[in-house]
Amino acid sequence: MGSHSPIGYDDDEKELRRMPLFSRYALGMEWSDSLFKLVEIKKGFRKIRLTQYTVHPLLSAWRENPSAMEREELILSVRDALAGRRLKTRRVHLALGARHVVTGIWKIPRMRASRMRRWIRDKLIPRWNLPFDDPYFDVLPIPSMWREGDHQEVVVAVVSRAYLDEQVDLVRCCGLEPVRIDLSALSLQRWIDFAEEGFPQQPATFHFSHNGVEVNLFHRGVLQGGTYLPLQMDRFLEPEDRPGMEPLTPVLTDSDPIRSYGTALLEALRKEGPEWLNRELWKRGRIWILTGAGIDLSQLMLWMQSQQTPPLKMGTGPQKLMEEDLSLQSSRWLGSALSIPLGAALSEVLDEST
Repeated sequence: MGSHSPIGYDDDEKELRRMPLFSRYALGMEWSDSLFKLVEIKKGFRKIRLTQYTVHPLLSAWRENPSAMEREELILSVRDALAGRRLKTRRVHLALGARHVVTGIWKIPRMRASRMRRWIRDKLIPRWNLPFDDPYFDVLPIPSMWREGDHQEVVVAVVSRAYLDEQVDLVRCCGLEPVRIDLSALSLQRWIDFAEEGFPQQPATFHFSHNGVEVNLFHRGVLQGGTYLPLQMDRFLEPEDRPGMEPLTPVLTDSDPIRSYGTALLEALRKEGPEWLNRELWKRGRIWILTGAGIDLSQLMLWMQSQQTPPLKMGTGPQKLMEEDLSLQSSRWLGSALSIPLGAALSEVLDEST
């Protein structure tokens, strides 16, 4: 070959890493308050495909301080749901939601990464008013275009170590092997960025579930923080209304309950959660992105648009990643319900693409 490389060798080498000769599989998982969601995606030659997914209903008693018997029921229920699945891997990427994770942006002295974790552990964590006394944290420096004196901004995410250990153990007991813990906000961001080929400058993401809404704010691709708003959909259900047996069938589909739910949501967004987040949500330039399950999001979005909210956008579903057979078998209510587990799974295959 002589003393020089072929033209564009580095670019060609990078492109070849994006085109593996063997397919690679990844699992992404989300525990919501009422649903177990698992997706399997495949990365092949130039394409990423959703090969299968599982959505399984959970009893609330199984997720909130379960007894030993309820925990065993949860494990058996999930194992039964996975029993007929021919998963290509058991390595799973698990997303944790804002209900159990505390995030914050802090300005700290500028220092090397090797010292940063010790400084946060010894100086910042002790004076942070956390809802648990066994913190496990991770930190992400915020990129800056210019050096701001002797300080830098970082995003710190903290979770109870006991809760984290419990979730990892539960996943293993269900027959899966957790290899990465992700914030649900970052999983959702990753999916939106992938599905829509770009992430808005100042979005607020709303991820709906039966018992509440997870709200997260971003600025130029950086997570600013988030909160979980308890808002049970069953409160707005008419006595004669009953959701269907299919797990993704919305609890709320009629206009009156959706209007009542939307009114309660907008009121909560102005009064509950951190004050700074409530202010930032309504600032000019924000776009609200709606994802999740439990409610007819298209109807909710239409109603919210009449209430002078910031611009609204529906989250993208995985239909473009699905083969025809899977698409025909999927729920008509699939929508954006799988956004978080899809983003969690993408963390593995996209890492391999860079």
